[in-house]
Amino acid sequence: MGIYSIAIVQWSIKGLLLALWTVGSLMVVLLLIRKTNHWLTKRIRLRLLNHYAGGRRKPILSRIQALRHFADELEVAEIRFGVELILACMLVLALVGFFGADAAVQMLQQRFATGADRDAVTHVWALNGAIALLLGAMPYFYVRFRVQRKRHRIAYRMIMLVQNVIGHYRPNLTLADMIVKSSPTMPDEVRSEWRRLELALHMQSVDEALYDFARRIQNEWADDLADLLLIGAHYGTDLTESLHHLVGKMQTAKRQEENRLAMITVYRIGTCFMVAFSFFVVGFNIYADGANYHHYFVDPSGKMLLLLSFMIMFISMLLVIRSGQRAF
Repeated sequence: MGIYSIAIVQWSIKGLLLALWTVGSLMVVLLLIRKTNHWLTKRIRLRLLNHYAGGRRKPILSRIQALRHFADELEVAEIRFGVELILACMLVLALVGFFGADAAVQMLQQRFATGADRDAVTHVWALNGAIALLLGAMPYFYVRFRVQRKRHRIAYRMIMLVQNVIGHYRPNLTLADMIVKSSPTMPDEVRSEWRRLELALHMQSVDEALYDFARRIQNEWADDLADLLLIGAHYGTDLTESLHHLVGKMQTAKRQEENRLAMITVYRIGTCFMVAFSFFVVGFNIYADGANYHHYFVDPSGKMLLLLSFMIMFISMLLVIRSGQRAF
């Protein structure tokens, strides 16, 4: 009993030191990422000025395109944290997952291993890396799920958006005037993006502002709406009948999309439950029968099975994100 008490105290001290190390690492990493982000922002501004002054597009812009896209998604999802904080959390969670998994295996070895397995040096580096990848990607998955939910809500309100545009559309009005007049009566889900479009018209051309609006919400009906509005703006055509026809097509597609989104929701919940339940299954099996420690962490086939399982779960999370990208 005394040995177990000493072991509990040792593991408690290790856990406390790990928590302090995690907090300290987060502060250092966050500071480094903020400094790097500040430096990159200055470089981007200089390169953009050179680009618009007639210079050639520099490679640094393409290298950070993914970060700029991720920042746009944070804004769409209405997440107030910056890109650097999300990246810092991902890095810290990955480190906690890697070293935490190794510490958990060592604790299970001391508690449940028998015979030669108890004194063997056990480090399942590949499994630790898979867990670190899965755990470190959780903030990214959370952001993408928030973005998808926001875009799905926007997709459901696109019919109201187009009907609102029809109500304020006049052939004699400019496109900018129509967008400004329709802004106060837009549905709540799309109002922030519509106001962003309204502001973008003061800084970009009409074509760029409309296509940027459609790109941000990733909705094929928004692309059609942008095309129709641009046709009306360039050629002075009355688009009332075309906009009514667009609403009819959207109403037909909405019924089909509701069934698809219901299936995606079930798939997403099931995948998240599978990831959480897998950790419980491994721990419970070892707790119920200590001999399972050998099968999971010593036997090569068992270690390979665990590694493949975590990789499949990671791929499943990616597939959930991909399946929810399309909006009607």
